[in-house]
Amino acid sequence: MKSARVLHVIHSFSWGGLELYTSELIQQLQTTGLQQQVLCFGNSRIAKELEAAGVSVIGTPGSKISKLAEAQIIRACIKQYRITHLHSHTRLDMWACCLARWFDPNIKHIYNLYMNALPKRDFIHKALFKRVDALCSSSETIINDARKNFPIDQYKLRLIRYGRQTELFNHNRVERARIREKYNVHNDQMVIGTLCRIDDGKGVRELAESLDHLSDAELSKIQLWILGDPTAKGKAADGSPIYEEKSLELFTWLHGRCNSVRLKNHLKHIPFQKDYVSYLDAMDVFTLASYNETYSLSVLDAMMMEKPVIGTNAGGTPEQTGHNERGILAEPRSATSLAQCIRYYLQNPEVAQQHGHQAKDWAKSNHNWPNTLKQFLKLYS
Repeated sequence: MKSARVLHVIHSFSWGGLELYTSELIQQLQTTGLQQQVLCFGNSRIAKELEAAGVSVIGTPGSKISKLAEAQIIRACIKQYRITHLHSHTRLDMWACCLARWFDPNIKHIYNLYMNALPKRDFIHKALFKRVDALCSSSETIINDARKNFPIDQYKLRLIRYGRQTELFNHNRVERARIREKYNVHNDQMVIGTLCRIDDGKGVRELAESLDHLSDAELSKIQLWILGDPTAKGKAADGSPIYEEKSLELFTWLHGRCNSVRLKNHLKHIPFQKDYVSYLDAMDVFTLASYNETYSLSVLDAMMMEKPVIGTNAGGTPEQTGHNERGILAEPRSATSLAQCIRYYLQNPEVAQQHGHQAKDWAKSNHNWPNTLKQFLKLYS
């Protein structure tokens, strides 16, 4: 059997969980000796991250590309690099990969689904999914939804949990104290933090507004940290990010809230940090207020750092929190419900600690790279 030659395809200018994880997955696969190339926008963040890591990147010019044009480039890559397997990481890239291998059954196609599996049972998707050999997700919820909503053979659905470098998630008391001192956290305060794009769908507005539903006495006992940047839609000629208008509006609103008289000492916006694990360590409780999060990397990483989670009762988050075993759930789009969850952990710190212990045990046993890589390499064989 000839050795696998994989072409990963991911066209995105964002740098959220999808892009971050795809970059990590490709770098981890690189350590196994797998022969692989990555097709992506040449001036995207993911291209720069992978090039810096020594991964072979094929840069697509510009900031937009049609499915047909992308399929033509993929076909050329298949011939030039003798590709045996396509691995698509976004919905549009899945389309392009299907088109590229339309009449070539010898090329295998793996599709990583990071988003919700909404109903797609039309004849076009039936034809597309015939050209997907494996649909992979880290979430049982997504796999079950794909089983119901996609015209795809059941044997093609694969639950492959996200891999994480478990050895990187270690407590550092000195660094934790330094970061908390930097933001003037008092000894008796609980730091509740999130790590996400500044985007309406992430529930950032409701999370900030949840503080309005706390009494002054409750507010005095917490700080709420929001780590992240607005959603990027492209890059300017000088390389600076171009942000989506709605995301930028929310960002401006958030800063206004951070500087308001009542909240200025309790609501902090912090730009995305490359060393985000240290910031997770500096928190006491992690929260993700997304309207319908698929399966969150930031939740997993917070769990690795032994943090209890306030999530929303939607998407894959209940699966991650274990239905109140590793965290508690608020209703989506509800600042009041989020405030109730914050209040619960304030009043029950021993439960928060127990949830944190259980979160760490579950995350480390279910999400590690050796198991994840083994399953992907089997798909490439």
